[in-house]
Amino acid sequence: MLRRKIEGQFLAWKGESRKALLVTGARQIGKSYSIRAFGKAHYRSYVEFNLLENGRAKKVFSEATDVADLINRIVLLSDVPLVDHDALVFIDEIQELPDIMTMAKFLVEDGRFSYAFSGSMLGTEFKGVRSYPVGYVREATMRPLDFEEYCWALNVPEAVLDDVRAAFVERVPVERYVHESLLRNFRTYLVVGGMPEVVQRYLDDGYALASTRSLQSELVAQYRHDIEKYAGAAALRVRDVFDRIPLQLEEPNSRFVVSSLGADARYGRYAKDFLWLVNAGVALKVERVSEAKSPLKRTELPSKFKLYHSDTGMLLSRYPQSTARAAYLDERAPNLGGVYENAVAQELVAQGIVSYYFLDGARNEVDFLIEGKCGRVVPIEVKSGRKFRNHAAIDGVLANRASRACEGVVLCRSNVEVEGKVTYAPFYMCFCLSELVEAGEPDFAVRPAVW
Repeated sequence: MLRRKIEGQFLAWKGESRKALLVTGARQIGKSYSIRAFGKAHYRSYVEFNLLENGRAKKVFSEATDVADLINRIVLLSDVPLVDHDALVFIDEIQELPDIMTMAKFLVEDGRFSYAFSGSMLGTEFKGVRSYPVGYVREATMRPLDFEEYCWALNVPEAVLDDVRAAFVERVPVERYVHESLLRNFRTYLVVGGMPEVVQRYLDDGYALASTRSLQSELVAQYRHDIEKYAGAAALRVRDVFDRIPLQLEEPNSRFVVSSLGADARYGRYAKDFLWLVNAGVALKVERVSEAKSPLKRTELPSKFKLYHSDTGMLLSRYPQSTARAAYLDERAPNLGGVYENAVAQELVAQGIVSYYFLDGARNEVDFLIEGKCGRVVPIEVKSGRKFRNHAAIDGVLANRASRACEGVVLCRSNVEVEGKVTYAPFYMCFCLSELVEAGEPDFAVRPAVW
């Protein structure tokens, strides 16, 4: 069983004031599995109805005349006795019958059972499911396994990951053998990615990559099919955008060029299609800002953006196998800058961090800009190559007093080093980036002793 961070949110939901739970996310992300495991572990009775697979349940529920009737139908269709005040009713693929969500308030107020709903975000506005009564539903979004969850799956000791986080906070290097091992794990993560079924296959096959690529290709095909099923009249445009993601990330600056979709393509025409993919959990959009100072959102440029894949493993499966081999073996060619950026973008989103990118007047680019709680901007660059000490864009942001940036971070293959206001940190420390948001202004005057 893969350990997921979402369980912490489930526990918080169970312990809070009464609400229903709505779990959203792209297909094959582990929503149903996680809710099922939680329900069986934390309730005396558990029942599940999948409205996409169970046509009878969908028909019976759709004919309910009111909430009392719906609850009676749930009880009668359940194959286990439902214990009052200690039963979880899980209705999966809720987008197939969104009217049930409008009854959430009354289901919660009834109080006999707890309710969890889930469904794919691969639908226009989730087919109206988000019209649930405010205050009666807690929503949680699931995404692919982040790098820390991936390490849990590989049985990396918790103490090691805690030490890595502490090293990032204190800006000191980790032990050499830990550094080299986690770099290897990170390169493997680029290839395997975080889709639960793919990670489980990788583990079950004894850490072999032989069948993961074909499984990823199947998932990509499923996403294309779902786009055609749910995107309606915009399906062709949405699919075109989806198909262009790997090609655009191969470009030197990784930016999505709208004109690549056609000579007459304009952002205004495709804006809703980009948003559709983002809301579906299939793509991650990082917008450009014209000024590297807080608040970043004030100068965002929605039409200037990068579009990353929701899962780096699925992204690599869409390139030739030689590209995946180069990532795994850490070969010098081809240029994997876009792939490494994708992994960092994926990690930032997993940690709930909103990021932007910045292009200065000299055409120097900061891959990611984030804001700390102290109101200062933190520029982050991802250097996939071996020459990682050239970072003119970060230097420019740090030199600009208006940005109030007090530190820049370069994610690279180096162990932790500090040079002035620039911290070099290994790629695998991307799971620690939330510390940059939580921390105040760093003290560069005093450094702890190196291990």
